[in-house]
Amino acid sequence: MKNAKVYYGVCLIGLGLFFSLQSFGLIGNLWSVSWPIILLFVSVGFHLGFFLSGGKKQQAGLLVPGGILFVLSLLFMFEEMTNWSFSSFTWPFYLFAVAFGLFELWLFGGKEVGLLIPIFILSGLGFVFFIQNLFTFNILSFWPAILIIIGLFLIFSRGRHHSKDL
Repeated sequence: MKNAKVYYGVCLIGLGLFFSLQSFGLIGNLWSVSWPIILLFVSVGFHLGFFLSGGKKQQAGLLVPGGILFVLSLLFMFEEMTNWSFSSFTWPFYLFAVAFGLFELWLFGGKEVGLLIPIFILSGLGFVFFIQNLFTFNILSFWPAILIIIGLFLIFSRGRHHSKDL
């Protein structure tokens, strides 16, 4: 407990010194480059918290914010390096970030099947919106065709159980 207080104290002093030096103009504006790296370190902290606890299923909830912050930190690093010129194309990665955090929970938290539903929904929506951003035609106009294909699949597929009531 005492070591943790010292660690956090040193981190806060370091941040305070950094921002003080920046406000006095002694160092350049490094904030635009450093804030995504701070998110990456926080993400690594969540992951370390899980794995250093022995990787117990009860602690797998730490991986959700860790995974979300990991993807977002990489996205924000890219956006800062490109001066946010691709943000109109990369916004679906916000959906992928949440899907990634939930996927880590599913992978290390016992593989509960119910978690796959939001993972696939968020990933699918992110993929559709990302593809939509890349092409000039409206991919969302094809959703009625998807309904028709699913309906045909339900009608003509052979299930394991045959109902005599139909």
